[in-house]
Amino acid sequence: MFTSAVLLSGQSLATELVYTPINPSFGGNPLNGNFLLQKAQSQNANSAERPTLSFVDRFRESLERNIINSLTRRIADGEVVEGVYETGEYIIEVNQDTDGSVLVTVTNQDNGDVTVIRIPVIPR
Repeated sequence: MFTSAVLLSGQSLATELVYTPINPSFGGNPLNGNFLLQKAQSQNANSAERPTLSFVDRFRESLERNIINSLTRRIADGEVVEGVYETGEYIIEVNQDTDGSVLVTVTNQDNGDVTVIRIPVIPR
């Protein structure tokens, strides 16, 4: 009698097991997503290989950036310096149009793509 009472009371106290996923991709709490992503990224030992550039290549790229920055700054300040500038990879042609706007034609020497930029005159 005592054994049956213990067995019956044990069944009434038992609860149903419910699986709750952790990963939000599988129905878990969406607040776990950022935490799980950070954990995965911290464990990732792979890194993209960067090509090592020689000093000459780095110098050429730096020189190209400086020429383009200088031209951009001068055009933005209202100084139109007409001419053709070669940066190695690009040919940049600056001309003033008849209405006073500035035309900048950029030609990629590698593939021949041409981009024309028209900068309108801003009245002062």
